[in-house]
Amino acid sequence: MKKLLIFLAIVAVFALPVAALDESALLSRGKEYTLITPASAAYADDESFKLTDGVKGEQTEGYYDKSGAFVGFNQTNKDENGDFVIILDLGSERTNLKAFVINYLAETEAGIYAPEKLTVYVSGEFDGDYTPAGLVTIDETTEMGTSLTGTATVSTAGDTPGRFVKFVIHHKEPFEDGGTTISAGWTFLDEIEVYSSDTVPKTDDKGTAALLVVGIIAFSAFLGLQKKRKT
Repeated sequence: MKKLLIFLAIVAVFALPVAALDESALLSRGKEYTLITPASAAYADDESFKLTDGVKGEQTEGYYDKSGAFVGFNQTNKDENGDFVIILDLGSERTNLKAFVINYLAETEAGIYAPEKLTVYVSGEFDGDYTPAGLVTIDETTEMGTSLTGTATVSTAGDTPGRFVKFVIHHKEPFEDGGTTISAGWTFLDEIEVYSSDTVPKTDDKGTAALLVVGIIAFSAFLGLQKKRKT
């Protein structure tokens, strides 16, 4: 019996569900931000802070761009560097910023392409000096007929302090397609997110059920092994 208990304990450890990032680590929900480069009037933010309300865009009448969750940035409004810039105010100084995320749309028939790059900076003051937190290149398909949503994440090696987060979203550069130069018309976003390094182990009924199944299988195998030894 002692050997059985040890065996099942070992199985239980390896069968435990993996810890996931809990909602409590999300710092940006409901927080205010400033669009340094304006959104299009046709897909405006209308001061409701769509980018931090937690609402993700869904297909409406077969198209994502008809969802009211997205904020649309036209290529004519990008800055001199080809960027769209958003500064998020977390409301107070934080010491453990860890991950920065944008959720984007690629719906190529409407001229909406994924951004080319995301660079993130942090600062203690809105008009202060911003420290680079990292960047990521977004290698999304440009194939005609594409209709999908995606995410781009910048993660830091260690905890990063700051209150204000500057998202610099580089608009898709013109590209060649079959000998034709294509200029992306739009960048669409539905959420910007900032996470702390705090994580909370998170399980659900499926995880518990899986653990019970593994335990039953292990117990059955053990009994079979014991029976074989006796014979």
